[in-house]
Amino acid sequence: MNHGFSIVANSVMLRPFNLQDQATLAALTQQPEITDLLPDWQMTEEQLSEFLQFVVGNYEQFDPQDVRVMLAVIHQESRELIGWCGVFPNDMLDPSDREIAYAISRDHRNKGYITEAVGALIAYLFEHTSLNGIVGIVKTNNQASRRVLEHTCFQYVNRRRLSDGEVYDYFELHSTNSDGEASSQIISKSLSINLRRAEHEDAVVLTAICTRAFDHAMHVWANGEKKLDSNLCPPGYNAVRLHEYVIREWDYYVVEADGCAIGGVSINVLGYGIARLDKIYIDPVCQGCGVGSQAIRQIETVFPHILRWRLETSGRQTSNHHFYEKLGYVRIYASDAEYGYEKKIDAEGRQHNREKEREHVQANLDSMWYSSSTMRNSRITDCDLSEAN
Repeated sequence: MNHGFSIVANSVMLRPFNLQDQATLAALTQQPEITDLLPDWQMTEEQLSEFLQFVVGNYEQFDPQDVRVMLAVIHQESRELIGWCGVFPNDMLDPSDREIAYAISRDHRNKGYITEAVGALIAYLFEHTSLNGIVGIVKTNNQASRRVLEHTCFQYVNRRRLSDGEVYDYFELHSTNSDGEASSQIISKSLSINLRRAEHEDAVVLTAICTRAFDHAMHVWANGEKKLDSNLCPPGYNAVRLHEYVIREWDYYVVEADGCAIGGVSINVLGYGIARLDKIYIDPVCQGCGVGSQAIRQIETVFPHILRWRLETSGRQTSNHHFYEKLGYVRIYASDAEYGYEKKIDAEGRQHNREKEREHVQANLDSMWYSSSTMRNSRITDCDLSEAN
């Protein structure tokens, strides 16, 4: 690769950086929209100068067997430098991995420019070098960067905590052979998960995942309506305080894969033998990998004494209807707005404490009188105790 190297896309082109780009590049690295997500770009003028000299010097030494390159993204019409795009190793990943990295000015976002640049660079490298695979990592809250990877055909692999202590979603893209088949093994879409009891410090992460999950449901099922549908998005789904309350008062579990949170399940125990599956949500990037089924089966093992499970879901979400019915739930009512389901667990072979089965569920105990009674170990959930003495 030499200084004349360039890649032309539709609205943008990629070219090598030169030393005269420093002032424009410095202006980009002062945008918090870039440096908040890429803190390594917070450089002094001297550091940026040294880095730019290193980048420019690498063009003459470019090795197709060991790809390391960063290019300037130029707007075709204005000829303005609006970002960068490159492929190189990352100390937090396997030494053989080559990561795609990119950034674009806040003034040129949401126009598809960086997606064009990423796609054009990948196509060139797969054709002109020995590179046959590229990885991408994005922080879980960086939806814009994730969309770039998805739009350029990267496949989600898993969620990982890397050496910097941060959690990232890990993607891969592989070149194809002459038959159009993947030149490496097909990425498994199966994820193995476990549940752990949620703690107070999990509330922020669970809120973020829950928000992404239900916002995605609104996008898919709300037919463009702006008003929130409470059956698609439960009230308070995006409020940290509500998640803190549920963690404190109910049974709330974090769904994890490889030690990283990818979803949540909250349970409302209505009685010793009956419970309601209040919410189950999985980060959209992890959906379709069998996570929901695993989570529900594991919840049933966590509560072996629960013999009747209930839940409600939106009447619009036909995929949810099929999902729950496949897991043994039976529809007990249906309306345009909401479907109600119940699953009865086969009690054969299970040991029960009959003393604990003295319970009242959805009972009318209005004006009852209790005196000199033992209520030790009692559990009272979702009951109207107004005017009780």
